[in-house]
Amino acid sequence: MATLTEKQLDTLLGHHEPPVFSLYMPTHRTHPDNAQDPDVFKKLVQQFEPVRAEYVRDKAIQNIFSEFEALAGDYQFWQHTREGLAVFATRESFDVYRLRKKVQPLAVVADSAHTKPLLKYLQSNDRYHVLVLTTNTAQLFEGDRYQLDEIDLSEESIPESMIDALDHELRDLHATLAAYRTATGKKWDTAQNHGLKKTDLDNDIEQFFRAVDRAVMAKYSIPTRLPLILASLPEHQHIFRRISRNKQLLEEGIKTNAAALSEKELREAAWQVFAPHYDKRLEDIIGAYRQATTKRLGADQLDEIVKDAFDGKVAAVLLEEDRVIRGRIVDRNNVLYHTDETDHPVDDVLDDLAELVLRFGGEVWVVPKSKMPSETGAASINRF
Repeated sequence: MATLTEKQLDTLLGHHEPPVFSLYMPTHRTHPDNAQDPDVFKKLVQQFEPVRAEYVRDKAIQNIFSEFEALAGDYQFWQHTREGLAVFATRESFDVYRLRKKVQPLAVVADSAHTKPLLKYLQSNDRYHVLVLTTNTAQLFEGDRYQLDEIDLSEESIPESMIDALDHELRDLHATLAAYRTATGKKWDTAQNHGLKKTDLDNDIEQFFRAVDRAVMAKYSIPTRLPLILASLPEHQHIFRRISRNKQLLEEGIKTNAAALSEKELREAAWQVFAPHYDKRLEDIIGAYRQATTKRLGADQLDEIVKDAFDGKVAAVLLEEDRVIRGRIVDRNNVLYHTDETDHPVDDVLDDLAELVLRFGGEVWVVPKSKMPSETGAASINRF
């Protein structure tokens, strides 16, 4: 099971011999809700049947359907889903991603992968990491305003405790002190003769925090570019921020013993910190579009935006979340719109536009319908 990152998105957007299959669906974590997920998946795959018949003599395409059938029948897989699922299949690959966010059910066959839902998923404007830190433990979470999930660090090179981070010669001593506290129920006092001074302990805390900072930055913050919220006591906030080199670390944090909070309490506290950051970024990009229109550097007509994108003018495009405009972009002067009501899955003009803008170095923002500054499903900000 691959980790979904912007690098993975680049791979999906790379050239693949058509047809390319894209499937999205919401899933459930627990029984009995997750019992229906395989049936929903099978119904979505059934939408691909016209393609299966069209390529009946193509072994590579028929193998894709064998992969779909195997996944549908994998009991263990459906017992360990998250909030959403994305599957992409080509002649060379069959990639499955568990998503931490709900997505609308969708089945598309096209010349390229349908990635607009992933652009929203990968945007950092409404998702974040939370680092819960004490002097002896570290936990990392990923979430948004609705969901917060702990990331399993057991297989990563991220220290989950001070003992994991310290040099070998200090580990036995800290393990002894931890065992003493567990056995006696008493907090270790530096006045006790255990051979460790308070200054040494302070240095060890810093070493632990540095190790956590480096690992979280390398493994998560740099690849995902998600903002990081620090949740710890005020005195530990000061230490960590002094030594941290993570550019994704937000100035505001959760200043309490977050390790004692429930998941719901932690999520609510995190969103309270993050909400102003989210609102500002969204307001800034919408404001930039409105200002661009006053200078004739903004557009909301799809054909015009497509031409500007091919000309390398588009610095950013705003796309309406969950909206699909059936059809595809053929070339600079030709956008093909599907007006028939057939159930045959076809691609989305907005998705093609997102891919086009990314190809020429622009940004793509997927915006809730209530916030979209245009009625057409798209709005662009041009460089010139």
